[in-house]
Amino acid sequence: MSAGFFESFYQSPIQHPILLWIANLLGTILALTRIHRLDPKAQRPVRKFILFWAVVSALDAWLSANHVFGIGTLLAPLSSIIPFLFVWAGDFRIFLAMESRKPTLRAFGASFIVPVLAGILTLGREPRVLFITYEALFLVWIILFCRITGLDQMGPAKRIRNLSILFYSFWVLADGMIL
Repeated sequence: MSAGFFESFYQSPIQHPILLWIANLLGTILALTRIHRLDPKAQRPVRKFILFWAVVSALDAWLSANHVFGIGTLLAPLSSIIPFLFVWAGDFRIFLAMESRKPTLRAFGASFIVPVLAGILTLGREPRVLFITYEALFLVWIILFCRITGLDQMGPAKRIRNLSILFYSFWVLADGMIL
């Protein structure tokens, strides 16, 4: 399989948004079936957290495609602003979950560092260079953030960090293969 195949698949409606919507739906169902293990008082806010981020993820899969189905190609500046906001929101979700879902200024601010830095470092380069730079920087940042804040000593935050490291490592590998 050549890079052309991967790029064509990535740009197709099969991957972006259809398969992403299916993965999002399956992940949401899996997460919702697991909250019964929580304390009953914690179930409602966790359910809201899961459903809110499922909707954000579904919108991301739809609106971040090069050709937005039902709308067409987004024009500048929306074609840059919308994907940036979804990247930021995804990062915020991770930092927020590590901080026990309490909205904090620290999680809010930490979420801007990698998208902004990756954008500056790759200005004018092809999108794949931006993607792999962002993913590699996020790997470094989440490890540093957890060490600086002490979150790497807390069980739930440590599990979220480890899952993030796993996902971002696979994304770096996939984008490295595509490049």
